[in-house]
Amino acid sequence: MGNPQHYGIELPQRCLALINGLGDVAAQAYGGNQPELGPLTSTFLLSMSMPILNLPVERIERQIVQGDGEGYADDRHVNISAVEAFQNIIQQGILSQAPFYKRGAWRFVQYRGGARNIARGLPADIASALDAAEAITNAGAMPASQWISVLRNALAHGGVAYLDEQGRSSYGKPVKMYAFVSGKFDFGPCPYHPEVACRGERGPLIALNFLRITETDYRDFLELWVSWLERVGIAKAAA
Repeated sequence: MGNPQHYGIELPQRCLALINGLGDVAAQAYGGNQPELGPLTSTFLLSMSMPILNLPVERIERQIVQGDGEGYADDRHVNISAVEAFQNIIQQGILSQAPFYKRGAWRFVQYRGGARNIARGLPADIASALDAAEAITNAGAMPASQWISVLRNALAHGGVAYLDEQGRSSYGKPVKMYAFVSGKFDFGPCPYHPEVACRGERGPLIALNFLRITETDYRDFLELWVSWLERVGIAKAAA
């Protein structure tokens, strides 16, 4: 493969091409001591999705705050259409209006009852809240900027839980859903002015944000996400 001109767009395309081209290979790969749980397709899909989502967010959307300045990994100069698309759809829109949104695919719950450790399994009360129809409505009404932040942070910081077909953490059943979890923190005190809240300093945890999606819908979403980039003229065909 050649050196991409637009890392934030072309590398996600290449990763999607790998998902499409190597999905059957992953379906023949088994790992660990429980082959009865199925092949490593969930691990493959989740791993390949990280650059598909994080690269365009980090190299385009997160650079917009630079204004006329330039970040150290800043793709904005490559195509102004990319910047405008992320401003209009991600920074200013709501999820249900985004072209990569599929009704019923995403569910969202915000929990404000203190810290919960998903390494011990998805808490039953949160799993039940994600089952409710209200969780679908909540997801659709999310600011797209909040949705992408939850997803990005979960993928970047390990806030991912594998769930079974009932949306529960179980260690003897195949994976059918993913939960993406991100903490919402209050502002901390500024180093030189402790009496002032400082956006750059992290304060205490005030909420946990939970997104849930089936593996099938997540796979479909990745197609829609990359197709959106192509339809708005941001991306060329993968090369």
